[in-house]
Amino acid sequence: MEMKPIRNSLGRNPLSDALHRNPGVVLNGQGPGRLPLRGASYRDPGTMISEQGSGRRSLCGALHLRPGVVKNEQGSSHFSRRVRRVRKLAEPTRIRLGSWNVGSLTGKLRELVDVAIRRRVNILCVQETKWKGQKAKEVEGSGFKLWYTGTTSGRNGVGILIDKSLKDGVVDVRRQGDRIILVRLVIGDLALNVISAYAPQVGLSESSKSQFWEDLDSMVSTVPISEKLFIGGDLNGHVGATNVGYERVHGGFGYGSRNEGGRMF
Repeated sequence: MEMKPIRNSLGRNPLSDALHRNPGVVLNGQGPGRLPLRGASYRDPGTMISEQGSGRRSLCGALHLRPGVVKNEQGSSHFSRRVRRVRKLAEPTRIRLGSWNVGSLTGKLRELVDVAIRRRVNILCVQETKWKGQKAKEVEGSGFKLWYTGTTSGRNGVGILIDKSLKDGVVDVRRQGDRIILVRLVIGDLALNVISAYAPQVGLSESSKSQFWEDLDSMVSTVPISEKLFIGGDLNGHVGATNVGYERVHGGFGYGSRNEGGRMF
């Protein structure tokens, strides 16, 4: 018996009507496999056309799914939620630092912590604590810890208050008299050095002022250039609004006029 060749029922060139598919694409029983109006339908391996779909390209272009992405009943992809989670994990750690001359810390420690919590400050440099000793003190019930230095009760004194999320990262503490303290923290792959300083006020001898700046300069010079440094303090000087002549060290964020203390700084 002679076999007759099967003709295309649409009377079209099979090459123009052939549906371009990747391996693993499953067609339904409704679609004739015609060439879509805007070109061949492209689908990744393993993509299945629904019972209602004909495999045609939509107005916005061919459906393209990454391998392994599963769509839910509403058609939204879980991939976007995974991306948001990854981006959140990749965000850099944000640390808020502050500085405050408290006048005296006696009877005010809990109030200081409350302010830090309210202002969402992670590290707070304080001056004129007027506490004697070179110690560290946990603030009960808050998770904060204060490192401080002072030589005479009721005079000078500086400290650094750190919240519970960062205090365990402290690896080194250095003190210089009752006017300078440095705390070094390691936060992930970041080394952060924080200095709290209290400069001699107007009326004290020039020698005491010069000694303070020399001590502060010596403390700063111990910090490797590869590590971060933050200096918070009451430096008893005004650097002024303009930075003419001091462009390398003045960021242009001051105010008012520069005084002698500002020039020394």
